[in-house]
Parts: sequence; C-alpha cells; structure tokens
Amino acid sequence: MKKYLFIFITMFFMLAGCGTSNESSGSVEKSKNNQEDTGILAKIKEDGVINIGIEGVYPPFNYFDKNNKLIGFDVDIANEITKRMGVKPNYVPTPWDTIIGGLLTKKYDIILSSMAITEERKQKVDFTEPYYHTGAQLFINKDNKEIKDPEKDIKGKKIGVAIGTTFEEKATELGANVITYKSDLLTFQDLANKRVEGVLTDKAVGSRLIKEQKYPFKFVGDMILQDAAGIALNKNEEPLKAEINKHLKAMMDDGTYAKISKKWFGEDIR
Repeated sequence: MKKYLFIFITMFFMLAGCGTSNESSGSVEKSKNNQEDTGILAKIKEDGVINIGIEGVYPPFNYFDKNNKLIGFDVDIANEITKRMGVKPNYVPTPWDTIIGGLLTKKYDIILSSMAITEERKQKVDFTEPYYHTGAQLFINKDNKEIKDPEKDIKGKKIGVAIGTTFEEKATELGANVITYKSDLLTFQDLANKRVEGVLTDKAVGSRLIKEQKYPFKFVGDMILQDAAGIALNKNEEPLKAEINKHLKAMMDDGTYAKISKKWFGEDIR
C-alpha cells in the first residue's frame, strides 16, 4: 500500500511540475508579446503626442512667420498625418547639420523636414514612402554673364549651399568651390552681397525666396538633381512606418494632399 501511495504522490508532483512549466512558458510568451506591443507607435498613441524634428528655416516647406508661428508645406502635411493618427504634433526645431543625430538619440520620433532619401542616409535611418518629389536649381545674380550652364560653368566658382544637403554633394561633384551655410536664407543673403557667385538649392525654395525678398536673381539651365523627400524614422520601427504610409496614401487618394500642395506651390508636387 505504501508503495502505491509513493507512486501516486510522485506522479502527482511530476504532473504539477509539468503544469508549472507550461504556465511558465505561457507567461514568458505573454511577456514577449507584451514587449512587442510596447513599441514607439504604442508609446506615441498612449502619450497622445508625436515629437517631430524639423529645421524651421526652409520656406515654403517649413519656417516661422512674422508671428513666430511654424508654418509651411511640411507643417501642413505633418498636422494632417497626426490628426489622422489621433495624436498631437510637438515640433522640435533643429539645425539641419544635427537633425539626423537628434533622431538617432531619440530627441524626437520622426523627422519631417523635406529630407531627400539617399543611400547614405538610409545607412543610418529608415524612410517612409516619398511624400513629394523635387529638384535642384542653380540661382545667380541677374547681372552674372559667366554662368550659363550649371553643370559646366560652376567649376571653381563659389557656390553657396546648405550644409549636409544633397545640393552640397552635387556642387562638390561638379567641381565648385563649395561654401556651406546653416540655411538657404543665409546662402541667398550672401548671393545678394556677391560673396558667392551662385546658390544651389530646391527650385521651389529659391523661387519663393526671390519673390518674398525681391532678390535680383535668376535661375539658369534645367534642374540638375532630382530628389524624393521622405519622412525619416529610426530603423526597426515598422509599425510606425506602416501607420504613416497608410495615412499618406489616404491623403493622396482623397484629395487632401493635392489641396495642401496647391496651397503652397500652385500644383501637386507628389
């Protein structure tokens, strides 16, 4: 009798042990799933805020108006995306030459600041689908008779560009004596004072500055660089990227994007 009792007790504890193991395994799996559910997108929705890195000195895409209010095409696009996400945008103005570093150190969740998608940048950060396409244009003073072809005539010439941009890379590639600045506003000021012989920047940006500041400039030749701009985010944040892409597509499909684009450029620049 004792022998059978011993066997029964032994089997009971073995079964109990198996049950504990399964429950433990289930707990581990549940914990793992919870960790997967607590990504950056979940935190953004829980907090009700998404932090956005933006330069703030790149009209008409993003800049401060006379009342120190951040406005522009990028801002309108960001406001619409965040509204559809059900969160509020918190803009973090950041100099262009440190803006990717700020994302990598999680100073903000995304960069929405007319950033061209390049292979070099993709080594560091991820991008959404492009939200607009643009091109580089060379601007010079109207009385400049030497530069007629932007791809042939700027070799050795002083050309102003915003630091850390694809414009800087292109001007260097074409052999220009590249002078870098913190923003396009400064490049155009120096072009007006003839400290540089030309400025290479986005065509829409240059045209807007000429109109607003009444600069005596002109553009020469065709656009020499085609860019696609995307919203940057840290790598391995697929749920956040998918969420943003979903709303971008919906905006383009329902006409909201075209309305915003025509407000700032008179045309759809997607």
